[in-house]
Amino acid sequence: MDYRQTIANKYSVRDYKDKTIDAKTAKEIRDYARTCPKLVEDIAVDIRFMDYDMVYRQLDGFAGYKGIMINAPHYAILLSEKKDHYIENAGYVGEGICLKANELGVASCWITFEDSKTVIHKLNLVTDKEVVGIIALGYGKKARKITTGAVATGGNYTQADMKKKSAGGAGRLPLQKIVYIDQWGQEADVDTLTERALYDPMDYARRAPSTLNRQPWRFLIDGSKIILTVRDDEETNEYEEQIDAGIAMLYFEGVIEQSLCQIQWKLEPVEKDYGIPEEYKVVASCEV
Repeated sequence: MDYRQTIANKYSVRDYKDKTIDAKTAKEIRDYARTCPKLVEDIAVDIRFMDYDMVYRQLDGFAGYKGIMINAPHYAILLSEKKDHYIENAGYVGEGICLKANELGVASCWITFEDSKTVIHKLNLVTDKEVVGIIALGYGKKARKITTGAVATGGNYTQADMKKKSAGGAGRLPLQKIVYIDQWGQEADVDTLTERALYDPMDYARRAPSTLNRQPWRFLIDGSKIILTVRDDEETNEYEEQIDAGIAMLYFEGVIEQSLCQIQWKLEPVEKDYGIPEEYKVVASCEV
């Protein structure tokens, strides 16, 4: 998968055509889901693909923002065994499926839900796992211009271009407000990120979807170590924070492995005190 191209073209869709996904494309998505990368390899995940008739009426009022279910022709139900970091892993796996679907011309959207047991009961699922995600899949009613060819990044930009680019993007925070160098609050500048070959991975991680588009993640660079933190606030719950963290890790990893090196996220605290505020917690770190 070309993560740059796919991320650049991806957006969440909540309004779908009454049109099923063609059989060939649906099979490609299902095949990808069976073998897609995981954040934690030894967590067992089961992904059920279900159609409108099997899901929409059963979950309307029980899933979706304020109980308003998204009407889509297809849904992916993510089930997982409960282990350490299984929710972050669900965000990583689920968004990987969303990206693959997008690459194939299929739109997607994460659907909120309150209780795994309710979803299992309503959908009559036979499983020993927990529901960790519901994703709508289909063709969006509104067409969007698709970027074709290589997405201009990194050395293809002048410094002025990159400063402008880092400040744009659908109301998203600029990189300087998301990435810190050496110590919390010490904003990264474009030149430093470019010199370290981290501009692109950070910029694409900045585009990761998040609950209520709150952009809760902050990255801290300490030499070759990249530390991911996520904000804890009253607007979201722990599940949503962990899903958002898993998605951000996928975006960063996907792009950096295409441009620089392979990484391995360590899902544990860091020993050094960087002056990280109480409302942020360290989720993971990696070496580049």
